Amino acid sequence: MKNFLSNLKIPAIVSLLVVIPFMLMEIVNRRQFHEGFPIALFVFLWFLPFLFVAIVMPLARDVRSGMDILARPLSLGVKVSLLLLLATMWFGVVIDQMPCFLGVPICD
Repeated sequence: MKNFLSNLKIPAIVSLLVVIPFMLMEIVNRRQFHEGFPIALFVFLWFLPFLFVAIVMPLARDVRSGMDILARPLSLGVKVSLLLLLATMWFGVVIDQMPCFLGVPICD
């Protein structure tokens, strides 16, 4: 159990470092608007890079150790497809919410 939790520590920290600038922009630029803080949005924005890093870490470990990652092409294809999906979703949400982060008065 301890090893499992320690494996999740790095993805959690990296994800937090990725999301903090957007949280700060939201706090600073939307202070004058009387609306609640979008906690669900930032949990979602944190969770996507968390999954991304959690999937990339074993791949990077295998490459560093000299393992042939092409030995299991189906597994690699699924992982790469999932990584592309996660990245596309994250960038899509960030692009969609960027006016809100920048303080535009009417944004959804």
